[in-house]
Amino acid sequence: MSDRTKGLLLGILASVLWSSVFVAGRYVTTERGVDPVLTATVRFSVGAVGAVLYLLVTGRWPRLRRAFAGLLPLSILGAVGIFAMGLFVFISTSLTTSINGAIILNANAVFIGVFALFIGERVPPLRFIGLLIGLAGCAVIALGETPAQSLPVASNVLGSLAAVGGAICWAAYTVWGKRYVRLYGGLEAATITLIAGAVLLIAMSLARGVSISLGWREALALLHLGIFASAVAMLLWYRALELVDANLLGPTQYIAPPFATLLGWALLGEPLSWSFLGGAIAIVIALWLATRPAKRPRADAA
Repeated sequence: MSDRTKGLLLGILASVLWSSVFVAGRYVTTERGVDPVLTATVRFSVGAVGAVLYLLVTGRWPRLRRAFAGLLPLSILGAVGIFAMGLFVFISTSLTTSINGAIILNANAVFIGVFALFIGERVPPLRFIGLLIGLAGCAVIALGETPAQSLPVASNVLGSLAAVGGAICWAAYTVWGKRYVRLYGGLEAATITLIAGAVLLIAMSLARGVSISLGWREALALLHLGIFASAVAMLLWYRALELVDANLLGPTQYIAPPFATLLGWALLGEPLSWSFLGGAIAIVIALWLATRPAKRPRADAA
């Protein structure tokens, strides 16, 4: 299996795991009343512990120690891609539907494509066309569900803006993290950013005096968010970033909105319409276009 194929498969798997974030997050914050900041804190704290344990068990501790040489830049990445993104995500889940939030956040592939230009990655025009088609597919799903939503318009707008903020943070985390993935390794870089983000979230929770009072249902949902949607998914994502460019990896996140839509429909009773099918087809086409190998110019004949 080529590095390209392996990287894309890892990105798709990470995106499938992330499809549950908005559903589980909305369940915890809205239906169970858990504070969004506490939700983000527990999620990434569990994720950081899980990532460290994984590196210990697999004998990568010496590599993790070496990666602490880049503590400052990796901590800044953690502040953007874990702390800020995590807050935006769970604020969004408390204000708008899991379907809308997941669609907007995972449309960050467009931001990744734009930001990638600033670090010298070549982004073929066909890939940008694929990104725009995928964005259109996401919009079709979102607009198709809008009439049936019971949430206030103001809440949906604020929740959507929070999701946009999360998308920009995640795009920056992915693109500018590429350098440190090459220097220290994807698993090690991801682990340090998780630790940095978790520390900031813990400090914020303590400063706000957030009390921890969780039933078994909320605890299970948060464990899922911490282990599978954080530790496992983040490690997979930065490992994929070792193998492929950021602008090629970004479109795999378009997989998440259809999965999130199905989960929101099945578990939370959120509306599902025929627009979902149309949007999902557009997303499949977008993935095909955006991840196709770029054609290399032919050498001049002798």
